[in-house]
Amino acid sequence: MITFRQLVFLCLLFLFQVAVFGWIEWRWGARRIEWRKVLLADLVAVLFFALVVRQAAGYLNGWTGIRGPWPAAIGSWPLPVRLVLYLLVADFGAYWTHRLVHLKPLWRVHRWHHSPTHMYWLAGSRTSILQQAIFNLPYIFASPILGVSPFWLANALFFFYATTNGWMHLNVNWRLRGLDWILVTPQSHHIHHSDDPSHYGSNFGVLLSIWDRMFRTFTSPKDLSPDTLRFGIGEKVPVARLAIGL
Repeated sequence: MITFRQLVFLCLLFLFQVAVFGWIEWRWGARRIEWRKVLLADLVAVLFFALVVRQAAGYLNGWTGIRGPWPAAIGSWPLPVRLVLYLLVADFGAYWTHRLVHLKPLWRVHRWHHSPTHMYWLAGSRTSILQQAIFNLPYIFASPILGVSPFWLANALFFFYATTNGWMHLNVNWRLRGLDWILVTPQSHHIHHSDDPSHYGSNFGVLLSIWDRMFRTFTSPKDLSPDTLRFGIGEKVPVARLAIGL
């Protein structure tokens, strides 16, 4: 059950994203969004994630989450070093988890995330219960690296990853050709959401794009115009099944 403090934190986070991402897209938007058609559904998806998905996935992870057998000596390392190691290990696992849910046996758990035919910062909020439970696993596996850490770190990481999710789905016309050598950018991630079959199997990175480059799944956005991409899964599935991941 979500607590009042958690609810306040989520509301403040959402308002921050509305202010920052909303202004960025208003200033540098790449595609026109038909707000009357999409906004209500996206807001419902956000509420569903906050009130249902996080709690249900956490319950499932109580049975499935496995923490890595990290050496106890790591606990004596400075927090910044442990934090960087945690981010690298978790992101490496997230890359492979993302590839895994694009395979046919697990595609159903992930297809709700790809169902929007529009793309902007809020469109990435669609996360099925089963997808969230699976995507939590690499972070749970890496969590002992952080060990004993300040009380605020969990909220800071949630803020960081929520902001990262909004960032990679941003509807912007920026050209960030140097940055996408290291980080996932909106342009590179939008290719991942593209309904063009030639883009299937591309750009699985969550935070870092280096894994895509290492394992040859990177498709560069340098020769693509953002407004030429189209999105969606090309099939109609009952919303209840999409939301659960079945």
